[in-house]
Amino acid sequence: MRLDRFLAEAGLGSRREVKKLILKGRVTVNGRRVRDPAYRVRPGEEVTLDGEPVPTPQGPRYFLLYKPRGYVTSTRDPHPTVMEFFRDVPRAERLFPVGRLDRDAEGLLLVTDDGELAHRLLHPRYRVPRVYRVRVRGEFPEEKLRAFEEGFVLDGRRTLPARARILERGEEDTLLEITLFEGRHHQIKRMFRALGFEVIGLKRVRFGPLELGHLRPGEFRKLSPEEIQRLKLTTASARRPR
Repeated sequence: MRLDRFLAEAGLGSRREVKKLILKGRVTVNGRRVRDPAYRVRPGEEVTLDGEPVPTPQGPRYFLLYKPRGYVTSTRDPHPTVMEFFRDVPRAERLFPVGRLDRDAEGLLLVTDDGELAHRLLHPRYRVPRVYRVRVRGEFPEEKLRAFEEGFVLDGRRTLPARARILERGEEDTLLEITLFEGRHHQIKRMFRALGFEVIGLKRVRFGPLELGHLRPGEFRKLSPEEIQRLKLTTASARRPR
């Protein structure tokens, strides 16, 4: 592992901050002063900062949160953010949400400190599926489902083909399941608006291999080793929606 990453994952600051510590000569490896942030720390080597041992990083952490309505998917905002649920988690300041859910939306949200994996999960190249339960006002006709497969032009670009099916339909509202393979700003609301329908309820129930399960709003849990492995395999190669 690079020395600057080693120090950052040990909780000593951002990559930029720890690089300054290294360049100032405050870091040693096995008693030898190292000024190269790219130095590769090998297992068993002792790293110190100002003579104090630096603990070996514990590795990235992964949490699944049921985001309630009314919370902003951000680390900082004037409104309550999803990070308030992680106040008592050690090194919480290094955690961040992966992707976004609107303030009035709810459901599954991945929270981690693994920036590399987060970048891949959000990149359209990997076609990571996001599954939503969407309630719209009025009776949604079956024939309009085809529009999601054909795509919508948003911000001058056509959306990737999506999947859509009706779960419940009544005269006053309709519940649908929508699967997206990308995440654009207010994408679901804008797609339904283009069809003349208003979204009155939005809940994400799956992200890649992760499912919301039995969590209640505001609850979160750690991912199991098996879930983490499946999550990483999701971006092992570029995928296309089936």
